[in-house]
Amino acid sequence: MKRLARATGILVLCGLVLCLAGCKHDRSQAVAASYSSVTKPAPIVTVPLSAIGVDAVPVEEEYEERSTAAITPANLTTQISEIEREIGH
Repeated sequence: MKRLARATGILVLCGLVLCLAGCKHDRSQAVAASYSSVTKPAPIVTVPLSAIGVDAVPVEEEYEERSTAAITPANLTTQISEIEREIGH
């Protein structure tokens, strides 16, 4: 009797799992079929990074090169004052 109840429970559980798996599949097909050509979402198009101009964004080394060329011992205090003014100190 216990074996029969256990077997019945397992069969019911398996049937429930299969039913739920089938329902998800049917639902996704129904949603896809419900879109008309007007309401169907457009595919997302990505732009390659080379088109954005990522190469134009300066990196740390370029800032170091610029500062080495722009800041000299003669104008150090002037450059520091200008930088402090830019950042709001």
